[in-house]
Amino acid sequence: MEKLFDTLTFIFLLIVMILASSCVTEPYEKKIYPIEQSLKIQETSGLKFEGPSITDGSLFNLKTEQSGAYMLVVRDHFKNVISKSILDINTGDNVLSFYTNAINDGDYTVEFVDELGNVVESQKITIQ
Repeated sequence: MEKLFDTLTFIFLLIVMILASSCVTEPYEKKIYPIEQSLKIQETSGLKFEGPSITDGSLFNLKTEQSGAYMLVVRDHFKNVISKSILDINTGDNVLSFYTNAINDGDYTVEFVDELGNVVESQKITIQ
């Protein structure tokens, strides 16, 4: 009887240890992806697109010295606002996708405006 009790105790402890070890979470590691060579910015701040003309889903890099909410403003050649978006930008490189489905093909100016209303970066691009 004592041997049966020892065996049951061993099996019970084994099951408890397996359950306890399966509940342990693994440490979270933030993955840092390398910046595509064509989007690297050597200066402390800047704006760089994949090329002078972009299509839907093209990448761009906004590098800033200060994190915060920045407004992405797209203007036509008459300086009319075509599109506005608010982006949460971190200090340093921020590689993001530029979606253009809702914008007609043509030449535009892309501006990034900080929380105080100052234009931080501006660049002319062609949307195709």
